Amino acid sequence: MRKVFFVFSIFFLSLAIGATCVMAQEAEAYKHSTDVQKAGGVKGLEQRLKHLEDMVRRSVEGEKWYDRIHVSGLVEVEAGYSKVDYKDPATEDEKSGDVDLANVELVFDTRIVDQVDGHIMLKYEDDDVFIDEGYIVLTGDKNFPAYLIVGRQYLPFGHFDSHFISDPTTLLLGETNEGAAVAGYRIDGSLVDLSLGVFNGRAQESGEDDVIDSFVARALVTLNENLMFGLSYTSNLASADAFNEVIVDTENLDSLVSGWSAFFNYQFSDHFNLIAEYVGAFDDFKAGELYDASDGKKRQPSAWNVELAYMFNDKVEVAVRYGGSDDGETFLPESEYGCVVNWTIFESTNLGIEYLHCEFEDDVQETDSLTAQLAIQF
Repeated sequence: MRKVFFVFSIFFLSLAIGATCVMAQEAEAYKHSTDVQKAGGVKGLEQRLKHLEDMVRRSVEGEKWYDRIHVSGLVEVEAGYSKVDYKDPATEDEKSGDVDLANVELVFDTRIVDQVDGHIMLKYEDDDVFIDEGYIVLTGDKNFPAYLIVGRQYLPFGHFDSHFISDPTTLLLGETNEGAAVAGYRIDGSLVDLSLGVFNGRAQESGEDDVIDSFVARALVTLNENLMFGLSYTSNLASADAFNEVIVDTENLDSLVSGWSAFFNYQFSDHFNLIAEYVGAFDDFKAGELYDASDGKKRQPSAWNVELAYMFNDKVEVAVRYGGSDDGETFLPESEYGCVVNWTIFESTNLGIEYLHCEFEDDVQETDSLTAQLAIQF
C-alpha cells in the first residue's frame, strides 16, 4: 500500500508544482548541479543527458582529427569508516576503514561531422580498468528532432540523481549498463523526450537463446529549468548491474520480470532541491531465484529515495536522504537515512562528507558509515 501511496504522491506533487511553475514568473536563482557541474556525487540521468546535449551542440573545430576530440574526466578519492551490527549475538560485529582511490573516469567526445558524434569513457573502479561507455550518436535537425544512440551505454531506465556520495537504493536496483540501440524523439524542443531501446540482457529465461529479447522505454518531461519528472519501463529488471549479482541463476529464470520507475526533480525557493524516485518490479520473482536458492519466498523487490538539499550558495550545500526498499533482503536496506555536506573548495574541486544509517529486513543487521570524498573534475 505504501508503494502505491509513494508513487501517486510523486505524480500529484509533480503536476501541482508544474502548474505553479507555469503560472508563476520565473525567478533568478542559483541553479542545481545540472547547470553548475560539480565534481563528486552520484551521476544520474539528468547529468548524463546534459553531457550528451553539450557533446551534440559542439561544432567541428578543425580538419585535423585531434581538433575534433574533447577530453574530460573525474578523479575521486575516499576515506571511510563503517560499522555493521548483527542481530545474531553469535555473529561478531564488524568495523572497517580505508583511504583509497575510489573512481577515475576519462572521457573522449568527438564530433565527426554535424549530426554524428562519438563517445568513449574509460573507468577505473575496484582495481579494474574498463570501457564503461562507448557509443555513436546520430541526431536529426530542427525539423526532425530525433536521435539514435548505438553502443554500450546506461539505458534510459530510472533517474538516479543524488547529492550523496553513496548510491541511492533505486540505483542499486535499476541502473543498467548494456550494449543497446536507443532511439528517441523530442517534442516542443526539450519539453518531452520519448525514447525506446532494445538490448540483450544479462538475465535470461530458462531454455531461451542468447538473443536481443529485452527493451526499455522512457517518457521524460522538463517543464522548465526547475522541474523535471518522468516514467520509465524495462522488460528485464534482473539485468540491472548490481541487482544481477544477487540473481541465483541468471540464465535460468522462470520468466523475465519487468520493472518500472517514476521520479521528479524540483528546484524551488531559490536554494532548495527536492528529488524523489521509486523503482520496482512489476511481478514476482519465483522462490529461490533471488538472494538464496533455499529462499522459500516469492520476491517483488522495490526501492525508493527522497532527498532534500539546501544550497547556501554556489559553493556549499547540505542534503538529507530517506530511502528504503521492500524484499531487499541484505542486498538493499529496508530503510536508510543520512546527511551530506558538499563544499566546492576550489573550481571543479569538491569535498563531501556523508553519514548514512541503514537497517535491513527482519532486523538482521544495521550499518553506520561515515565517508569523506575529495573529487576533481576536468
